[in-house]
Amino acid sequence: MEAHAQDTARDLDPFGFMIGHASAIRPLGGKERSPDPRYVFHTPYVEFRPGRVLFTIRFDKLKASFGELRVNINAFIPGSGRDAIFVTSVRLQLGDASAVARGLSIPFLSVAGATYAAFGYCAEGTDAQAAGISIHAEQLEANDEAGQQPLLPTHFTGTDLQMPARLVGDDTPCFIDPASQPLTEAQLGEPAFEHWASRLSPRPAAPDAQWRLAFIAQALDRYGMLRSGACGIGWGEESRALAPIFAAAGSDVALAAPPADAGGLSIAWNAFACSALDAVPGPDGALPGKLISLVEQPADQRGFDFLWSIGMAEQGYAAGSTVNLLAELMSVLRPGGYAVHLFDLAANAGAAGIPRSEVERLAVMLIARGFSVAQLHFAGIGPRATVPFALIARKD
Repeated sequence: MEAHAQDTARDLDPFGFMIGHASAIRPLGGKERSPDPRYVFHTPYVEFRPGRVLFTIRFDKLKASFGELRVNINAFIPGSGRDAIFVTSVRLQLGDASAVARGLSIPFLSVAGATYAAFGYCAEGTDAQAAGISIHAEQLEANDEAGQQPLLPTHFTGTDLQMPARLVGDDTPCFIDPASQPLTEAQLGEPAFEHWASRLSPRPAAPDAQWRLAFIAQALDRYGMLRSGACGIGWGEESRALAPIFAAAGSDVALAAPPADAGGLSIAWNAFACSALDAVPGPDGALPGKLISLVEQPADQRGFDFLWSIGMAEQGYAAGSTVNLLAELMSVLRPGGYAVHLFDLAANAGAAGIPRSEVERLAVMLIARGFSVAQLHFAGIGPRATVPFALIARKD
């Protein structure tokens, strides 16, 4: 096994672990028939210094009519006598030409003493053919002291998020008692909705946009985050309409700069680009920004008590890594802090947005990664094919 922790960037041999085995993506790999018909590639295990690592996978002239590629990042501890340990995974629909063209980006946090490899497989087969696969591994922040030290818990509390006996509830959701839920017509008539919507500036014309922003305020208030001195960060340009609500509460908030590639998003702890929520564009139309160094902040000030995102989950879903993207966003969240993620739910098959099955899978995987997720509700959507949905998570 390779173990060169000093290399900050390297190209990995996609077929360097199961040498000679033919890949399920023809005619890649070796000429020997693999004992595992699902096998696509498996890199050698390589070592990194503790910190943040990014694996990038690209395909050369890949064509397919069906097949889902799953890529697991596994860790192996040499000398432990144990099998490899699952770290994280992403999925890619090989028949989706645009998704294949984007490739895959998989961020994770490496620890001392472990080596890492990427294992790709097609669980249900594929007719894919390609000229090649390239896999690049990069150490993003090898000396990320903040990333290696746990954030201190938030001091802010409110109504506790109760872990339900069932992941999915049958009740129609209401606005005043927010859970993980879609927009329903009834919620737009609740006084609590109007309470927050009337404070947006500017107030969007579309009810969907009003609901997204008002729901963020209601959820953060309900769970004790919308408080004086609480520190928050958000993603989504339309969030600027929340500025007067946070100002009235005395919360210290910022809007993160949109990532160039959401699929490969990795937060730079030493240079976190953001701007004030109420920032005014300059003469050139550009918003004044600032860089926050979470590494240099004192331990009791590092991280955020709450965060929100609008549209980031869809970008992660398009890149085949919804859970990885949201987990990366929430890496800056203090334990006990809350996150509210807004995205479009595909209520019908073939509709735009994230399917219900993927939302349920996302919740299960976030729970497995140490988050609590407010109970999911899907009732009361009505005839709409696509509807706004909010997922509430707490970092435990």
